[in-house]
Amino acid sequence: MGSSKKAHGGIEVDHAKQLPRLRRIEGQVRGLQQMIENKRDCLDVAHQINACIAALRRVEGDMLRDHLTACAGAALSGNLSEAESRRLAEEIGKLLARMN
Repeated sequence: MGSSKKAHGGIEVDHAKQLPRLRRIEGQVRGLQQMIENKRDCLDVAHQINACIAALRRVEGDMLRDHLTACAGAALSGNLSEAESRRLAEEIGKLLARMN
């Protein structure tokens, strides 16, 4: 697959720590498939679906937080051009809006 580090306009964010959580979520989804194949109670399946969604939201939140931290660090470094600073400010605004 390649590196889980991604450069965003000179900002590097390492998402590798999310991989074990995503693998666990993948196992939960496989478990959901098995629950449906085994005709488990709808409420039990719905409960597991909610658990998967919550786990994905935690991954998303952590990734957005890490990215926002990297953006803020780059903006505070003072090593960015005016255009890069504007782009980062817009990106930070988008990230904050998404987190709500």
